[in-house]
Amino acid sequence: MASGLYLIVVLCVNTGLWFPANANRFDDEGWTKFGDHLYRFYNTPMEWSDAERFCTNLDANLAPLLTPDIYNFIRQIIVRATGTNTDTWVGGTDALKDGVWLWSSGAKFAFNRWGPGEPNNFLGKREDCMDINLRGLDYVNDEDCKQRKPFVCAKRHINH
Repeated sequence: MASGLYLIVVLCVNTGLWFPANANRFDDEGWTKFGDHLYRFYNTPMEWSDAERFCTNLDANLAPLLTPDIYNFIRQIIVRATGTNTDTWVGGTDALKDGVWLWSSGAKFAFNRWGPGEPNNFLGKREDCMDINLRGLDYVNDEDCKQRKPFVCAKRHINH
């Protein structure tokens, strides 16, 4: 019985269930600093909304592509993790109003590096979420949010 209780406590602590959702913990393990943000690639395919929820549980959001340097940096961490330019979710969405793109982080959306002809709601489908590296290319695309893809989270770096 005692070993079972110990296992439950260890699992709760290691998965974050032991702490309140808003606990102010800082754990930079696995995160890479770039500018004033930390970034982390997760090679666990999820739908866009599930990936965003996962990131927010880490006090983060799906990564916004705020500058060309950030875009290139994010592509580099994906290649470092997977060995290739893996098709990956980032934080852009126009789910609230078609054609009006926002970053899930609330940052100002001034992005203009879409792939040729994008965003396009291909074949008349609602494609409300942004992914990068479509078919391994240097390409930013609008995609069906129900697709399951790896993702990149970003959060502001706070010095303690």
